[in-house]
Amino acid sequence: MHELSICQALLAQVTAIASARGADAIEHIVLEVGPLSGVDAGLLARAFEVARAGSSAADATLSIETPQVTVSCLSCGARSQTPPNRLLCDACGGYRTRIVAGDELNLRRVELRLRESLPASAVA
Repeated sequence: MHELSICQALLAQVTAIASARGADAIEHIVLEVGPLSGVDAGLLARAFEVARAGSSAADATLSIETPQVTVSCLSCGARSQTPPNRLLCDACGGYRTRIVAGDELNLRRVELRLRESLPASAVA
């Protein structure tokens, strides 16, 4: 199950982001997982539950957005949305298409809980 190794890499990336920004914890992560990415979104969500334990994302929630598959026709130049198993041009029916969306795996957003700064009088 490569979804677990993807979650481990994701957590390493968001932990580095949180550390660089001085955050206490990671609260929410939003991913974009295309239907043609080779990643099963359901398995990814379950793997996240295991991978986040004991990390700064232990209480974080994960949202997964699934974009439509979009192709560009190499024959007529049209762009169309299509099911993942039918990569044909909607305009001309051509099969010579290029995928322009739907195969991505992107980190879209990370929401952090920042450390509360102490008032100047409390700093010794």
